[in-house]
Amino acid sequence: GPLKEGGGWYYQSIKDITNNDGDMLQLLDVLARQVGVLGVFSDWPATVTFYANCKGL
Repeated sequence: GPLKEGGGWYYQSIKDITNNDGDMLQLLDVLARQVGVLGVFSDWPATVTFYANCKGL
């Protein structure tokens, strides 16, 4: 669900630090730049595609 409403089951462990849908892009950025994650599964692939296109990946 929308992150402003807690995000549902997928985001239950981080619901206290997310409050809008833009937070997902920030989370992806941390995973890519700071953690070094090379691939992400998403049930909503448009989010990952949008991030990748914005970052030129």
